[in-house]
Amino acid sequence: MILKLIPVASILLLAACSSSSGYKKADKIAVSQDQQVQAEKYTQAKNSLMSRDAIASSNNECVDNFNFLRQADSAQYQKFSLDYIKVGTGYKFLNVNKNIMGDDAKSVYTMKLDMKLDALCNKVNFASYQIIKQKIKELGGI
Repeated sequence: MILKLIPVASILLLAACSSSSGYKKADKIAVSQDQQVQAEKYTQAKNSLMSRDAIASSNNECVDNFNFLRQADSAQYQKFSLDYIKVGTGYKFLNVNKNIMGDDAKSVYTMKLDMKLDALCNKVNFASYQIIKQKIKELGGI
């Protein structure tokens, strides 16, 4: 008996959910399009000073500074990139061989890689600062 009521109950539930609640679908679309137009006008006004081709942050300061150096056509970018690749190769070596390395060797090698990466990121950060400092100096004559 309960099994016979399930199809009837589901049909009644579907009928109740599909009934009109007084809103017309066209009204909802018109309101949402109007809201979208207003939102677009607001964002265009807010972003009028922003460049359309601005680079988004990667949420990694080191990577962002590398991107900044690349976009600023810094001569140091190539050297720092090669150093970054060397550090990355070291991490790859560590990941491949970590199961057969001794704990002390693994620990020392990891610390050395971390120090190299931190030092490189600090160099890149300083180079970025130097570029900004030069740009500010150029604005001084205005």
